[in-house]
Amino acid sequence: MTNFNAIFEAVSKGPSIYAFALALLSLAIVLVYRLFFSPLAHIPGPKLAAVTGLVETYYDLVKGGQFIFKLQEWHQQYGPIIRITPWEVHILDPEFFDEMYSAKSKNNKIAHLKHRLGITLATSEQIEHAEHHRRRSAIAPLFATARVREFSGYLQSSMDKLCSRLRQEYAGTGKVLRLDDVFAAWTTDAVTWYAMAMSYGCAEHPDFKAEFTNASEGLMEAIHALTHVPWLARVLSMVPPKMLAKLNAQMGALGAFYAEIDKQIRLIMEGENKGYEDVAHRTVFHEILSSKILRPDEKTPEVLSDEAQSIVLAGIETTKAIMVTACFWVLEKPEVNEQLRKELEAAIPDPSNMPSLSSLQNLPYLSAVVQEATRLMGGVAQRLFRTNPRAPLQYGAYTLPPGTIFGMSITLQQMHPDIFPGPHEFRPERWLNGGLAPNGRPLSRYLVAFGKGPRMCLGMNLANAELYIGLATFFRNIDATLFETDRDAVDVAHDYFLPRPKHGTKGVRVTVNQQH
Repeated sequence: MTNFNAIFEAVSKGPSIYAFALALLSLAIVLVYRLFFSPLAHIPGPKLAAVTGLVETYYDLVKGGQFIFKLQEWHQQYGPIIRITPWEVHILDPEFFDEMYSAKSKNNKIAHLKHRLGITLATSEQIEHAEHHRRRSAIAPLFATARVREFSGYLQSSMDKLCSRLRQEYAGTGKVLRLDDVFAAWTTDAVTWYAMAMSYGCAEHPDFKAEFTNASEGLMEAIHALTHVPWLARVLSMVPPKMLAKLNAQMGALGAFYAEIDKQIRLIMEGENKGYEDVAHRTVFHEILSSKILRPDEKTPEVLSDEAQSIVLAGIETTKAIMVTACFWVLEKPEVNEQLRKELEAAIPDPSNMPSLSSLQNLPYLSAVVQEATRLMGGVAQRLFRTNPRAPLQYGAYTLPPGTIFGMSITLQQMHPDIFPGPHEFRPERWLNGGLAPNGRPLSRYLVAFGKGPRMCLGMNLANAELYIGLATFFRNIDATLFETDRDAVDVAHDYFLPRPKHGTKGVRVTVNQQH
């Protein structure tokens, strides 16, 4: 009986042993292939990252948006081109950015990232270059320079109203105001009215604390979980807003905002809401519904909703962050504050009668402040992923075969010490008198906060209009003092798709002084 049990036990364990051995052998084959036989095996970089994507997952999820800084460290060790996952290459070379993202490039986005923001039908999320180009051409007129200039009157009047509120409710009271909330509310009102002719009155909330604007911050901090756990976005999209609010107040507010957009779109499609037709400017609904480029299936309520959400999300956080960064450094550096106010007072004798957008954009020191704040906090922090299934990418002696995922980082580009000496310092003067890099080329060539090429930010003109009108009006009308705020509130400490400051910071807080 004992012998029979021993035989039975050996037989029953046999398949498990074989399966385990087979698994180890398979793993060994994959590791050897990725290290020595992969088409990317010749690219420099850390060996662990070459064999597994879990390195990126660790720095994204466990360390909290730190992968971008690991890339910077690896570039210092291995050079301008590095292999950062088994299937992806990253390049840090300011001279190569224009080539990788040239206007003539026909690169695709990465298919497995399409789900993460839950707006898969939006133009920005289209994978194929040709499809994206066609869809983009249908809505591009919405963001043309002429359209934005026509809208600048709304931006100015809304900012005048905001400054009036600051003077009436906060000046001389000692009440602490968080500028992150102020500018998030203003940019939200601006982009929702511009894109959808829908007014949510965020800038009228007590202390400017609108639920949706805080929720959009929360979404960005969840981006890595949504990226590395693909099914999470799909599950969340199926949860009703009320239930989502019980689980997470921020996500609940975001869901409620999206539900309101969906409701208004349904009313528009059913002919019950024609308010968008009566506004002075064309909206994204005008552009899509009247487009001769788009097919009928690209004019559905679902497409309109995703397109609207995409524009709103893109139009809030980046512009807000640049404005907050500019305000901190202007208030932190007395010499900058004095020079900016001197220029504004000379150009704007009467602050109740602000000049045109084009006049503001011709002010050299204001432009320098805008550009420097955009350099420090503007753009997407996460690398801009691309792939080309049809053609290789050549970088120096290195050839990346078709299908390779490649990318560069806006944040690392704009912090490159060879182009921007003292990259972490706020130096508006670097942009004055032509603004040349140490290599003699225009600095503007290396300011890529809105991206470049066929997929560069559609809303760049609107964002710039907000920056110039918002900052000029604020500093010409408001005298503020920083309250218990240091540079931790604006320095980039995390990559949550967008650049984010250190955890725990309370934002840029100020008190508003009484003006006489």
